[in-house]
Amino acid sequence: MKNKAYFILILLFFSLGGLVSFVSSTNADKCTGDNEYGVGLTSLGTFKLIKDYRISLKADPKAPPSESFMVSLKSGLKYRFLPINNSENKKKMIMSVYLNQQKGMILGTSYNKAASKHYPSFDINCKTTGTFYIFFEFEGGEKGCGVGMFAVEN
Repeated sequence: MKNKAYFILILLFFSLGGLVSFVSSTNADKCTGDNEYGVGLTSLGTFKLIKDYRISLKADPKAPPSESFMVSLKSGLKYRFLPINNSENKKKMIMSVYLNQQKGMILGTSYNKAASKHYPSFDINCKTTGTFYIFFEFEGGEKGCGVGMFAVEN
């Protein structure tokens, strides 16, 4: 009788462990960026991918979350920036390129706030070689995930 109780307890322990593992892996898979990456690759056209950024931000209406990365652009080249949203997002991801980290001067963005319009990509014809900043955020400070792609024209 005692062995049967231990067997049931061990079986229950492993069953719960498997359930917790399954739930956590299922939630993690929603935001890996793999599907978004595939969509982005088909949208590059004649551009060559330089870098992709896997973005996952949590909601905070008081201090809208954002993530930024430095990028080097070379004068005379044309660059394409593509924000690709996860299908689970409530709001779309906004990808913007600024002259500096303080967001002093914007060079391009995927969102026109005045018209409330999102664009699938935007291009920048670089006139000056230098280091610039890519910012990722979600409209209204919402949470979300996706992939941002940075490419150069062949």
